Amino acid sequence: MSNVRLFDKSFKPFIPNERLEEAIDKVAEKINHDFNGCTDCPVLLCVLNGSLMFTSELMKRLTFNCELVCIKLSSYNGTHTTGNVREVMGLTRSIEGKRVIVVEDIVDSGNTIVALKELLKEKGAAETRICTMLLKPASYTKDVKLDYVAMEIPDDFIVGFGLDYNEIGRNLKDIYVLDTDMKYFILFGPPGAGKGTQASAMVEKYNLCHISTGELLRGEIAKGTELGLKAKALIDAGELVPDEVVEGMIENKFKTVTGVSGFLLDGFPRTIAQAEALDKMLAKNGEAVTSVVSIMIPDTMIMERIKHRAAIEGRADDARDETINNRIKTYHEKTEPLVEYYKKAGKYEEIDGTGTIEEVRGRIFTMMDKA
Repeated sequence: MSNVRLFDKSFKPFIPNERLEEAIDKVAEKINHDFNGCTDCPVLLCVLNGSLMFTSELMKRLTFNCELVCIKLSSYNGTHTTGNVREVMGLTRSIEGKRVIVVEDIVDSGNTIVALKELLKEKGAAETRICTMLLKPASYTKDVKLDYVAMEIPDDFIVGFGLDYNEIGRNLKDIYVLDTDMKYFILFGPPGAGKGTQASAMVEKYNLCHISTGELLRGEIAKGTELGLKAKALIDAGELVPDEVVEGMIENKFKTVTGVSGFLLDGFPRTIAQAEALDKMLAKNGEAVTSVVSIMIPDTMIMERIKHRAAIEGRADDARDETINNRIKTYHEKTEPLVEYYKKAGKYEEIDGTGTIEEVRGRIFTMMDKA
């Protein structure tokens, strides 16, 4: 099981399907015991949409005849309960004079259970029992008895096995919990520092999405997205792509990439204004930059590595001392303000980029393990 991303949130593995199946087996056994030999036909009341999968699995395990009735109530908005229970869809058939087993996906505040029990009393239910797949005991303060509880969990926001975040995630067979530790790393390094080599290893080990602004621009243009078309028009006109377009592409990437534990930004931010915009972008979801990974090597080594690469690739012009010195000077001038910005924020981590690829990689991983 790996992390999943739904809209702007990341969720990490919490309860595997095997444990859910075992818990449902046990709760079904209790219900079968209580209703053993019944001559009536009790009603299983599926509270849509969340308990659909639980109801289906539970019904397969019941050994007595029962009817299925559905109702849809709502009290959640995003990741928070509103406290107000709305009846979105009424009972699909009468339950008058019948014994009812309410099947809920999760009970937290208990507001839905209280409202539902009152409703069933008004509708003439002969008896009401409550069965829930999950219970948050730290949140439940009501006096209504819960007759059957499959599992108890902490007071965290979860998705999967019928539970959703803004209507998606219900199809996941396992249950995931909101990951509040989404990582956002920024990669710095002068030409020749080996950023590309180390980035692939960082992405693989820590399940990150590598965002290179150059590749991102080319990708958006190729896909013909709204932001990509805007960028293409500016580039074709010989103009620079403004910050807000690049920032929009990055924010869209944050929202749409799934199955990662974080992001590795390469080539962004390049200015203090972009760094501030990134901070605001992440703060909207209660997140922040985790660390800046700055791979540093001496200027003499930068010179040697660039000359070596230029010789291999047959680019004589790029091997001139004047050209290389200008690239080094430009890098320092553009990066120094950002280094100070992230040092003040306590986010800057400088890595010694000298030595073998494996040695440098080891230093990076040691730092990232602590982040």
